[in-house]
Amino acid sequence: MKLKTKISSKMEDYLTTIHHLCEEDGVARVKGIAERLKVTNASVVGALKSLKRNGLVQQERYGYVRLTEQGQRVASSVIHRHEVLSNFFEGILDLDSETAGRDACKIEHAVSPETVRRLKALSEFIEKRPKGAPGWKKEFSRFCGRIEDGKAK
Repeated sequence: MKLKTKISSKMEDYLTTIHHLCEEDGVARVKGIAERLKVTNASVVGALKSLKRNGLVQQERYGYVRLTEQGQRVASSVIHRHEVLSNFFEGILDLDSETAGRDACKIEHAVSPETVRRLKALSEFIEKRPKGAPGWKKEFSRFCGRIEDGKAK
């Protein structure tokens, strides 16, 4: 199922919040979503209407909010991007966890899947190799399977 419209970063935040609340509490409620995102209940209700139109959430009238299968896929993708970015910032760039998490939140909505894949691969590559090993750029390109004509991109 293809999404009817592009999902904004705010809507992605709603989806991931619903995902986390359902994991933690078994269900998500408008009030819990509002508290977590520091918005009003009315803002949540408006966002839920948009997410319902896109087939991303289900909600019984005045009831619990749940992600649809498509909503779960979108939320999982955003969460994966956040985790990769946060781990890279903290583990490779040696940022404190608060800064890493905050920056990951800002970037997770805009980064391409290929960039996420490369950051994850770079993290794994660096963890498996001695830091500062000579020729690491060429080895990393080979590791990613992206070497052309014997020259790294």
